[in-house]
Amino acid sequence: MSISLVLAIVFYLYFGILFFAMNGVAFSGFFFALGTICLVYHFTRDKIKKHRWLYMIVKICAAVAIIIFVAVEGMIIAFPKKSTENCDYIIVLGARVMGNEPGLTLKGRLDRAVEYVKNNDDDCKIVVSGGKGEGENISEAEAMKRYLVERGIKPEMIIKEDKSVNTMQNFEFSRDKIENDSKKNVADVDVKVVTTDFHAFRSDKYAKMDGYKNISFYTERTKWYLIPVFYVREFFAIIKMMLVSIYTIFI
Repeated sequence: MSISLVLAIVFYLYFGILFFAMNGVAFSGFFFALGTICLVYHFTRDKIKKHRWLYMIVKICAAVAIIIFVAVEGMIIAFPKKSTENCDYIIVLGARVMGNEPGLTLKGRLDRAVEYVKNNDDDCKIVVSGGKGEGENISEAEAMKRYLVERGIKPEMIIKEDKSVNTMQNFEFSRDKIENDSKKNVADVDVKVVTTDFHAFRSDKYAKMDGYKNISFYTERTKWYLIPVFYVREFFAIIKMMLVSIYTIFI
């Protein structure tokens, strides 16, 4: 059995798990597409090999894509994610809410925020950042606040930012909340970001673009069975961020 056929089967199986067993995890369709590409290559490779120039192009493109992918994933994995130094504010980045309750990813982030506060720094304020998305009965910020209060965090220590719909806005709108509360420029405030591990590298770039200087991360570990889909999705998100940044420079 060829490698391309084995990969096609693996990608199709993983897609099936994400789509059917886990209620359609975002970006799961990518693995269906990847499986289809491998399957098509499996049945057409002999014809492709007959055209040496076409075969070389396919090999070069595959090699370049793999090198770029490994380089970006290396930066994601190597980025520091477990700072326990004291801070003035914590920002918990929003994620999917199921009706009124935080979803699996968001629960993990909130648990890490509680863990950090109780073990390291119970004086810092927590900014819960996230608006109301499709299929959500309440804003992510409201769901986060309720979850934190139920776990012993004082309501007066929680600041809601309930308008943002993406990571860029998380930092932009949270900056306004922090500056209004502290009466300082965000560059002069120590901020710790709580998110999921795969998301830290890109979050740091967005935060720096928005004026944050003294920033560190305390992250939740991705569940092992979601590592492929989340880390691959993050790869494309980072490529998009880089392309947008380059475009902005030259327009």
